[in-house]
Amino acid sequence: MSIIQALEKMAELNNYEEILVKIKDDDEPTPIDLEIDDIRKFAEDPDQTFDLMVTEYTIRELDENGKEKLGEPLYTVVK
Repeated sequence: MSIIQALEKMAELNNYEEILVKIKDDDEPTPIDLEIDDIRKFAEDPDQTFDLMVTEYTIRELDENGKEKLGEPLYTVVK
């Protein structure tokens, strides 16, 4: 799934409430809808797919065996 699809799934899991997400290497939380818009505008390939696991609170990458990669999640819900 693409990062956009993962963020949209996270929004769905949060009942489309206004939530803030934090990127793993960014200090400032961003509204999820603005993050999706930024990816559409600035990503080289916004439809690039990754092996991702989406929960209500995080988006994490999966390794080649389908297990969560160790380390920080790609995105975390902060509100």
